[in-house]
Formats: sequence, C-alpha cells, structure tokens
Amino acid sequence: MADIYQNRWEKARRAMAEAGIGSLLLVPTTDMRYMTGFRGHISDRLICLLLTMDSAFVIVPGFEKARLNRELTGKAEVISFSDGDDPYKILANLLREKGGRAAAVDNRIWGGNLLELQERLPKHRWVNAGTVITPLRMQKDEEEYRLIREAQRLAGVGLAELYQWGLKGRTEKDVAAKLTEFLTGAGLAKSSWGPIVASGPDSAVPHWTAGDRIIQKGDAVVIDFGGEYGGYQADMTRTPIVGKATDEFRRVYEVVFRANEAAFHAVKRGVPCEAVDQAARAVITQAGYGVYFTHRLGHGLGLDEHEDPYMVEGNKLPLEPGMVFSDEPGVYMDGKFGIRTEDILILKEDGPERLTDFSHDLVEID
Repeated sequence: MADIYQNRWEKARRAMAEAGIGSLLLVPTTDMRYMTGFRGHISDRLICLLLTMDSAFVIVPGFEKARLNRELTGKAEVISFSDGDDPYKILANLLREKGGRAAAVDNRIWGGNLLELQERLPKHRWVNAGTVITPLRMQKDEEEYRLIREAQRLAGVGLAELYQWGLKGRTEKDVAAKLTEFLTGAGLAKSSWGPIVASGPDSAVPHWTAGDRIIQKGDAVVIDFGGEYGGYQADMTRTPIVGKATDEFRRVYEVVFRANEAAFHAVKRGVPCEAVDQAARAVITQAGYGVYFTHRLGHGLGLDEHEDPYMVEGNKLPLEPGMVFSDEPGVYMDGKFGIRTEDILILKEDGPERLTDFSHDLVEID
C-alpha cells in the first residue's frame, strides 16, 4: 500500500478508537477515494469499504472487480458478489464479526442501504463517518497541497486566455463554454458545476446560471469557475468590467479587495473560522455595503469543491495548519452590478498562503 493511504488508515483507526467506534463504512464518494484512491460511483449495486481496527474489506459486484483491482490502493480483502446474491448479508456478517457494535457510516450512503443494514443489525450503533473522516480531510498533506496549488495555477492560465479572447458582444453561455475549453486545454478536468458567468445586472445574483444575455460595454462580469487536477478542485472568482469602470464600481471593487485582504490577514492558528468571515464582513459593513454581502465568506476545498471547514458566522472551529478554504467576499447591488473576488488559502505552519496567484487588479476589457 502506498504510504499515503496506509497513514490515512492508521489515523482513521486512532480516531475510531478514541470515539469508541469499531468500524468505518464508506461508499464510493470522495471519502472512499480519500481512503483508497478508488474512483467508483454510487449505484443500485452495493460497493463499499469496511475498515475495522485490524482488517479492511471492499465489497463489490463481480463485474467491477477488475476495475477495482486497477484503482484500489491498499491491502483490503476484495469480496465480490453476483447479481441475485445478497451483499447486505455479507456486509452485515462482517460488521457483526469484525466491526464491534458501533459503525461510522458515510453520510452519503443511500437511505435504503442503511435501512437494510439496520434491519439486520438492530443492536448496532450508527454514527456519521464525518466523526472520523472530516478532521483528517480538513488538514491537507504535502501532496494535496501540491495538487490544489497546481489546480489553481491552471485555473489562472484558463482565465488569462479568456481575457485575451474577449467578452464584449458574446453571450454569457458562450463565455462559459469558451472558458471551459481554455481550462481543459490548460490541463484541468471539467468541473461538475458552472462556470458562473454573470454580466451586468445578472452579476448581482451570486449563483447566476449563464444565459443568453449579450455582454455589453459597461457590464461587470462575475466569473466563478473551477476544474479538477489529480482529483483536487480549483475554484476562483474574478470580476472584470467591459470598457471603463465608473467611480462607483471602482469604489466597491476596492472595498471587496480590502475585505479579501482582511480575511487573509485574519488567518492564524487557533483563530475560529467565524473570525475570518467577521474580518472581511467588517470591512464591507464599515464601507456601508454590509447589507449587500449576502453569503458566508468561504468554504473548504479539496477532493470536493465544498467541504469543511466553512468560514461562516457561528463556526467556532479553530484553524489548524493544513486547512484549505476559499476567501470570497462579495457585494451584490440589485439592478446595478455585483463584485466577487475569490482566492483559495492554506494555513501553513508559518501563516497563511494564497494558492491562487492570479492578480487582484481591476481588469477593464475593451
């Protein structure tokens, strides 16, 4: 087994022991990929990893076994079944014999699958696998850091090409499609979402779906996009303007930039996540635009585009080295324009680092 996965298994087992949990049950989500390297998908046929304190099993349909053997990184015992067999009986027996009386279960397991197990194991205690997995996934190792940093670099390459291609006279949909083309050309796998391309008054809607509106002179254009590199996500937002920016636009742009900077400088070991949100929000509120900042400051990023930790009011989780998350303040003035600037940050031992190195300068595109 590659050391990276062996280390994750051992860390998971230590967390399981501390929580009094005898087994960890994961289905093909990014949690299972994090623990095994396997890129499967959830379907009506059961596929799962069962990690106990001294064993590991993967249950898989027989016709998937060859693929599993190629992708699985680890010394798990592979148990295959045929259509017509009862895989839940196999899994229930393993849980009963090897996994103790408490199991941490993937929070994205289908309800029907869990009900099948609960019916067979009525005395078992079931808890969310996040108890074990989330703290591990929040603290990125050096390889994860490398992949996310490269994903962000490639995202910047794609956006720079888009700026050269131009925005004026094109529809939002056309810009989104062309940006996707540039991103894949740069080396990012296509994202499962977006890109968001929101122009003019559409830019005041934070999660706008690119439409048929033709981008015109004077439009702000919120461009929020991502992609995947080595399984890890890119995420970036910039807001150029077509033509010359008005004084009002420049003023608000500067406020959003200063909020982004304030959040960056608030990132320190032990600081609660909510304090990073508060630092950015204070800048925007003091400038008179607080009512127009309508969402949390940021979200974690890794194998998933949104994951823990979240920079949001009420989240008192202390920041620790290895945590990766977005810094994306915004101001959205209905009927006028919106502005958002998003970077991805990591807290390292000596302080925060921007993994997004694309310029924050206001870009005016002719």
